[in-house]
Amino acid sequence: MTAGFVVQVLAFAVSALFALIRLPDAIRGRNRSMFACLVLMAVSTGLSLSVFYEFIDSLLGGVNVANLVLRISLYAVFTILGFKGAAAFGAPRARSAVAGPVGLAVLGATVLLTIYFFAVSELPYTSTGLYAFDDQESVHIYAHLGRLYPAYVAACISLPALAASWNRRYRPAHRTGSGLFGAGLAVVVVFAVLTLFGKLGAFMLILPFSAVILVVLGLTVMWISHRLSTRRPKANLLRERYGNVS
Repeated sequence: MTAGFVVQVLAFAVSALFALIRLPDAIRGRNRSMFACLVLMAVSTGLSLSVFYEFIDSLLGGVNVANLVLRISLYAVFTILGFKGAAAFGAPRARSAVAGPVGLAVLGATVLLTIYFFAVSELPYTSTGLYAFDDQESVHIYAHLGRLYPAYVAACISLPALAASWNRRYRPAHRTGSGLFGAGLAVVVVFAVLTLFGKLGAFMLILPFSAVILVVLGLTVMWISHRLSTRRPKANLLRERYGNVS
């Protein structure tokens, strides 16, 4: 059992667990988009594991459509994080970069190109992570595209999140959650940049799935803090803002 596999499993478990914890709130209509985000994180991380990937892909024809589902789910995750995070951290420039014409164009182009390079690749049988087809240039481009939009959104949101973690006017729990969230997004950016220069060995798994864990923990800490603040009202700058991201 490798360190990368352990981090993969942990990322899936954390995403699934905290999605379940937030299910009652989602049923009551509270911030369903963040619940959906956690569910999609669980889907994405789950499909990175062979035991789930091979089963799901067999239901979808055994030609790696499950990998495309993973990619689109990941884009949806970062779309939600980008929209909600920019609003929560009071970052109008980040919001414009993610939700404005440029951000939507980046998202649209990434989705279309992802589908195109998936379609032109020769993927005749199930292979988790498409490792069996690593000799195809189209698969390499497809993989880089899968990291492009997440890195773009993460670059826009990570700095406002990290800045919030240093703001002493905010609740300690919110600062902690913001720091974890921002650190996770920063890892996404670093990972995407490093992969442009070649393979990273075990860190091809450790970095992205560590980022998932940090982001989920950050969201959960902010959610708990928000719940406590609504039960024990206290004037603070984040109460309304973090209702968006928590």
